[in-house]
Amino acid sequence: MTSKPYGSTLPWSEPTWYTGRPSPYYKESHIKLRDAVRKWCEENITPKTEGWVEQGRVDPAIYLECAKAGLLVPIASGKSIPKEWSHYPIIGGIKPEEWDGFHDFVLWDELVRSGGIASLFVGLTVGAPPLLRFASKQLQDKIFPEILSGEKRICLAVTEPAAGSDVRNLTTTAEKTADGKHYIVNGEKKWITNGMFSDYFMTAVRTGGLGAEGISMLLIPRSEGVRTRPVPVIAGPLSSTTYVIFEDVKVPAEYLIGSEGNGFAQTMVNFNHERLWIVFQALRGCRTAIHDAMQWALKREAFGKTLIEQPVVRYKFGNMGRQIDALQAWTEQIVYELEHLSDKEAARKLGGTTALMKVEAGLVSKYVAEECLKIMGGLGLTKTGQGSRIEAFYRSVPGLVVPGGSEDVMIDLGVREALKISRQAEKAKSKL
Repeated sequence: MTSKPYGSTLPWSEPTWYTGRPSPYYKESHIKLRDAVRKWCEENITPKTEGWVEQGRVDPAIYLECAKAGLLVPIASGKSIPKEWSHYPIIGGIKPEEWDGFHDFVLWDELVRSGGIASLFVGLTVGAPPLLRFASKQLQDKIFPEILSGEKRICLAVTEPAAGSDVRNLTTTAEKTADGKHYIVNGEKKWITNGMFSDYFMTAVRTGGLGAEGISMLLIPRSEGVRTRPVPVIAGPLSSTTYVIFEDVKVPAEYLIGSEGNGFAQTMVNFNHERLWIVFQALRGCRTAIHDAMQWALKREAFGKTLIEQPVVRYKFGNMGRQIDALQAWTEQIVYELEHLSDKEAARKLGGTTALMKVEAGLVSKYVAEECLKIMGGLGLTKTGQGSRIEAFYRSVPGLVVPGGSEDVMIDLGVREALKISRQAEKAKSKL
């Protein structure tokens, strides 16, 4: 598909298909979605972002506006929208049967571009999928109307103070009562995004013995025994990062997601989506930064020339541009593959690849953020003015590198998964 040029005309500031170049991935509905999300964000979000940062929080009223605009349904569902959700509004008027992984990509690309609003949806985008994929219909019918209307909010609670990437060793317990009607939950979770304002915690708990086999997923309503406090993080307060304490919390047994012992597998499937979503954020962050740096380089004079006239500066832009577009191409390839694989096959074939792509997104982001900051000079260190978005992106990069699995762990996972797939392929060949 070939589309008309859209957005910024500066090099690498937009995905290549925004510039009018042909792409095999995007259709008219993707263009329609892009235009609708950008217009809504520019009218309702961008003018307010600076004030939210100063206040240290996003205005809670905006969440209901997001629901009315049709943002919550696609954010909660990811790459496909259930047909039974057709009575909810979907931004851009996209039909549920049209929605695919590239719509998800476009949606997040535009949300991240708008500024602080993207952090408002982290809990929904990682907390809702286990409910959608694995929960009983009875539980779905109760919870989804609350969270898709914007009345209540949800987050994912997996990470613990002593168990980050090592999910197998989490210690939060959920013990069944003698009558089998409830679980009693005790434990602590840390670095839980959106936890301060969440009404539901999609929580990985230990219902059995040691290791992965003893882990289950439990939806815990905010109730007596649930305590939360903010955790200040480098990227700022808008994500509402939270420390959660569960002390003798009584949870109905029907709030178990799926069956006992399946929580580790459910968490791993969810991690693949979370890692892909982190890549989406990284790409738009890089494009925003290179746009602002290029604008500055075109007008800033030093040593009798504009910065862009100096070969050393062009070298920086060339290196940034090739890495950004390469990451975009890899991301689009993975999104395409996810569209053509079952969830089970995607988890088996793409888990390691997605982990490595998430590592690459972090590395590219680190490089782009630092180079753009150096091009801006002192302006890149300031939280206001022409360098403010680059300064904010520079601070946000660790939030792209660590969550979802840090670099070393993800690289090791990627190699182990690649070797596993290689052995399986070799074994299959030997049977031919």
